[in-house]
Amino acid sequence: MNTRQFFLFCCIFLGISLTIMARKPDYYDWSDDFEKKNELEAIFGYSKIGDQSYMGFRFQPHLHFWKIGIGLDVPVMLNLNDASFKMDEYQDGIGALRMLRYLSWGSKKYDPLYFKVGNIRDASLGYGLLVHNYQNSISYDKRKVGLELDYCYKRFIGMEVLYSDLNFKSLNLLGLRPYVRPLSFTHIPILETMDVGFNFVTDLDNTGPIAATDLYSNTSTFLNRQGSMTGLGLDLGITFIDMEMVHLAAFMGGATLLENQNPAFIQHVQDSIASQPNGSFANNARTYSSGYGASIGLDFKIRFLGNMLRTDLRMERLMYSDHFIPHFFDYTYELNKDARILSLIDAKQKKGIYGSLGIQVLEKAYVKGALMLPDNLDSTNPALLRLEADASDLLENTVLTAYYIKGALGTLSDALTLDDRSFLTVRAAYEIIPFVIAGVDYRWNWSVQQDGSFKASSYWTPYVGFRYRFTSL
Repeated sequence: MNTRQFFLFCCIFLGISLTIMARKPDYYDWSDDFEKKNELEAIFGYSKIGDQSYMGFRFQPHLHFWKIGIGLDVPVMLNLNDASFKMDEYQDGIGALRMLRYLSWGSKKYDPLYFKVGNIRDASLGYGLLVHNYQNSISYDKRKVGLELDYCYKRFIGMEVLYSDLNFKSLNLLGLRPYVRPLSFTHIPILETMDVGFNFVTDLDNTGPIAATDLYSNTSTFLNRQGSMTGLGLDLGITFIDMEMVHLAAFMGGATLLENQNPAFIQHVQDSIASQPNGSFANNARTYSSGYGASIGLDFKIRFLGNMLRTDLRMERLMYSDHFIPHFFDYTYELNKDARILSLIDAKQKKGIYGSLGIQVLEKAYVKGALMLPDNLDSTNPALLRLEADASDLLENTVLTAYYIKGALGTLSDALTLDDRSFLTVRAAYEIIPFVIAGVDYRWNWSVQQDGSFKASSYWTPYVGFRYRFTSL
């Protein structure tokens, strides 16, 4: 889809929406129904991580009542090699607070106050040009406790906050978006929904230095990330339809990723130029400066016959300069921050499309997919793929879920192969008798080790356990 076709697509949707009788929006709750299910689960299983074998127990309740949600993950893992308990999940920074998967209140953009503490997943700031579908925890053993908050006073002025890691050792990824609905007091249909926001994102993580391998150029680096990245942006959105069955909104924004002034980063760039003065990285590094980007898009949701079938669609046209990557703080950012930052050196002026599609059936199964695709795909402007599925309620007495991310795709030919750009979790189980399940978990991720190096971590966990699901409290 080229730019002209995309804008024609936008105009058609806008024209359709304006022919519908204007009405004041009631701010319907379009949050994910699957996140609000209630479940008590306790599993006992075996894992082999590296050359170490473990036998252990996990208690994993997920409870939602009224506007409150709470999830826990309490592990007790015994090392079968030396009879010691695995304490990784209780060590460093916040320690035992990692047992809190999440504590939440309300629904974002529906309730005046929304917050979530714990595992942050699929988080966006504003309309997402800088921060979109961000995930703060990649390593299972080193889960982070972050904060996501959105408060709006009388539907007029508000503040979004995103903070990645409450370990208090350094200022980690912080996102702020003050916003205002300047015409909300007029009660003019459609116009009253317009909101304008300012985006500020910074990451001053100095918990390194971390030895890493640059996933984009296969070169070694050693960065102390203090003073690493800062982004600024403006965005605007307007809701044309917000009904119980249909939601249609349009948005646009512009942003910049400021030139990285980290001394270690600058030294690495200078060393690269000196070692290979005629290489492509050196040539791109000589022109490195702040990068800029813009986007325009549509967000469309529809429910058929209540919740029998729900479809969520987002289409976004992206235009950006050298040294800018749209959705820079995304699913892959925490996989390897240093590699992500270094990839800005080679990033070239491009246009592209971001699209995501989610389908839910009878509140029993869903499939979601998202693809960031530059017009001319190559290694300097790679694609990003994300897939997610849950069919646990569609098939009786089963548990079946999967979550997959693949970044830095210079070609789509290896989109489904597992390597240092991949993150995958799969769970499959069967209820052998009422409330008793047997199954297996599989996990693959590329994560930092105790010595600061990165390597693949993958393991199977066969288990038996107890599971009780119920609809409400």
